[in-house]
Amino acid sequence: MSIRKLPLVTCFHIKRFEHSSTRNMSRKVDRYLQFPFSLDMSRYLSSSVLRSRYGNRVFSFDEENDDHVAGADDDDPNASVEISSEFELFAVVTHTGKLDAGHYITYLRLNNQWYRCDDAWITHVNEDLVRAAQCYMMFYVQKMLYYKASESASAS
Repeated sequence: MSIRKLPLVTCFHIKRFEHSSTRNMSRKVDRYLQFPFSLDMSRYLSSSVLRSRYGNRVFSFDEENDDHVAGADDDDPNASVEISSEFELFAVVTHTGKLDAGHYITYLRLNNQWYRCDDAWITHVNEDLVRAAQCYMMFYVQKMLYYKASESASAS
């Protein structure tokens, strides 16, 4: 399986429950899972998979793949966007409690600072607390490099 075009945001949902039809029961899985704060998704791209199998041939979807990204500056024709296969973690959802009852808490990164969002309470936390969290869902945002052609030319 491979990905043809990467999304701007990707979410990973961790299966935190088990069902047994023979015992007619379900239970929550509370094992710790270490998760990365950055991901390089390039090896999962269709173009990378095909190149590893067939060499450096040009495939039709390579030519169709334009570098325009939703949210780029459409008003400036000189603006360019470089799409990256690298992603950064920006949110982690955790669940405390049992399978049928509990509480969700979200850790959110804003301006390289982590915050704990627990109902109406939002508090600043350090990265180590996020790393130790028992993740249920992880959200990653694609790194993009925005630049204007005129700025890059004047910088040279």
